[in-house]
Amino acid sequence: MRHLPDRREFIETPRASAASPLPSALMSTSHAVVTGASGAIGSACVRLLHERGWEVTGIDVAHPPSGLECVSWHMADVRDREALGKVAEQTGPVKLLINGAGFGDRAPAAEMTVEQWQSVLDVCLTGTFMTSQAFYPNLCRAQGAVVMNIASLAAQRSCALHANYCAAKAGVESLTQVLALEWAADQIRVIAVSPGVVNTPIVRKNMAPGSAREKAIIRMTPLGRLFGPDELARLILAYCSDDFSHVTGSTLVADGGFATAGGLPQFYD
Repeated sequence: MRHLPDRREFIETPRASAASPLPSALMSTSHAVVTGASGAIGSACVRLLHERGWEVTGIDVAHPPSGLECVSWHMADVRDREALGKVAEQTGPVKLLINGAGFGDRAPAAEMTVEQWQSVLDVCLTGTFMTSQAFYPNLCRAQGAVVMNIASLAAQRSCALHANYCAAKAGVESLTQVLALEWAADQIRVIAVSPGVVNTPIVRKNMAPGSAREKAIIRMTPLGRLFGPDELARLILAYCSDDFSHVTGSTLVADGGFATAGGLPQFYD
């Protein structure tokens, strides 16, 4: 039996140049909306879209990160239907909607409060639904739009202390399928990506560089490294392009082979 190599160092794929070839139909003059836009993954998507000539609208409860002040920014909560509606009214046709807002609040299931449970579902699942619903007219006007939902490997590989997050992300994958069925007649593709462990500040709160936890995850990942936000953003834009024009209702797992290799759920956070 072949054993996976023991990776001793964290490796991240170098960020691609802004001059990298653009995927088909993801050219300039299109409009994209990104929720959770100030987070590590959301801001990486916003930055890459902006570099590639897109008109971008960022939505978040926080201010834009440094370098993204030039992007159209709306301080709005994805749990606020009225606020989302106002942003949609001020926005023209939307070619790409990235539902990236989300967070976790870990606790043992027996001790998790209703508030902890509900708050995570409200942002991760209900927020994805309400944002998609609010921008549905804008997506229809774009003629061939794409909705990209950020799910998680946690939707498929349940992990202890995350009952709320796992349930919410599983719901996002299911919602992706339902919207894909209902909106296909409008030529709107609805897809999702379920990343594994991504090297973000939130993950780093529970996994310090060089820690036993990080080494264990890297050792259990066949590709031998964590996923970087910039790399994930490039994958998202490629998956949303017309190169995948016949794909809808599907969730792409991007975990470096972690789940395939049988990565232990307790090491996933």
